[in-house]
Amino acid sequence: MSNSIDIEKSTIAPSTDTSGASTPLTTPPPPPALDPPPEGGREAWLTVFGGFCAAFVQFGLANAFGVFQGYYETHQLSAYSPSTISWIGAVQQFLLFFGGIFTGRLFDAYGAHALLVPGSFLFVLSLMMTSLCTHYVHFMLAQGILFGLGSALVFHPVVAVPSQWFLKRRALATSIVVAGSGLGGTLWPIALKRLIDEIGFAWALRTSGFIALALLAVGMACIRTRLPRRPAQGFTGILNPLKEAHFTLLAVGISLASWGMFMPFFFVTIHASELGASSNLAFYSLAVLNAGSTLGRLFAGVADKFGRLNSITLGTTLTGILLLVFWIPLNSVPALLAFGALFGFVAGTIISLVPPSVAQMSVPHEIGARVGLTYAILAFFTLSGPPINGALLSQGGGGRRGFQYAGAFSGSVVLAGAVLLLAARLKINRKLWAVV
Repeated sequence: MSNSIDIEKSTIAPSTDTSGASTPLTTPPPPPALDPPPEGGREAWLTVFGGFCAAFVQFGLANAFGVFQGYYETHQLSAYSPSTISWIGAVQQFLLFFGGIFTGRLFDAYGAHALLVPGSFLFVLSLMMTSLCTHYVHFMLAQGILFGLGSALVFHPVVAVPSQWFLKRRALATSIVVAGSGLGGTLWPIALKRLIDEIGFAWALRTSGFIALALLAVGMACIRTRLPRRPAQGFTGILNPLKEAHFTLLAVGISLASWGMFMPFFFVTIHASELGASSNLAFYSLAVLNAGSTLGRLFAGVADKFGRLNSITLGTTLTGILLLVFWIPLNSVPALLAFGALFGFVAGTIISLVPPSVAQMSVPHEIGARVGLTYAILAFFTLSGPPINGALLSQGGGGRRGFQYAGAFSGSVVLAGAVLLLAARLKINRKLWAVV
């Protein structure tokens, strides 16, 4: 028997009563027997490509919020503190992840396109509306709430659907999709900087909206849902997976890691400026961070060989160490750029491995719901993380001490998450060298 756990390989027998009578019509029929994932083929790889395009736009622009954070502090929202401005990105992330508790079940029932079509519309609309914003409340409504809602409808089916097509190569397929977000996070800051300088903020957002529309259309044309449609499940048992200790440890561990892991994505451009970088170099510091993240997300595909839970636990541990050992003593721009490349690589492996790690603990028709539940729990942590770190920056007077406070908090909570991930892994298999 393999040391790796894959619950979806088990079979679920139809229920009958003791008299042998058939199940009443009011009870949903059990899902039909499914062939194993094909592990490839034209539709499978087209789905991966379509997911890559959608992630490039959606999560790529979400990863680029650090550019907007830095721009707003010196332009439209210069009267507001960094912590207050960061609430826009925090709300955006909260809705993106918390939406999974609803979109996951809808994906399992109706397939990817029932979410991708309205999500793409809302996403592009949010960019167009942000181009018109002049006041804080406008930005919160357009870039915080509307962008977050559209992102939730796009993100969750995109990261869940590869698991329907792959089992043995699940981490590889998901890593390729999620690498699109890292590449987007690398290129969008550069593109936005150039566009804002050359055509102004408003048309930079509108141009980004047209690019997003085109790439999302390509994604929707390529993505295929493999599993048959089934009646939507109610929400009464939505928390049932939390009765499983290993799943709860995994979900809370990932959430704690995310509480601190995204801090550099929000504040690296501000830190670069504080260290003396030019405005151009400060913008590029986020691109360097996301470039490292792109490579890390691709590299996460090796987890199929070494174990997904093993890999996400190691990546989380290294992320916490980098924040405590590398970020806190940073005192030069070259050191910050080196940190960005290395930190991005390690954090990228975590981002890629969340869906396949959760899917490993799920039967096929529950993958969307369980991934969504995990992200919903994570959402409460990502909502408070940026404002907490922004407040720590203000507590330190906006100088280097504030960044040290933020690094100490973020590194500590990430390592706490690593401890819970290790506990989840040992709950499944106590053999240290097992592939889990």
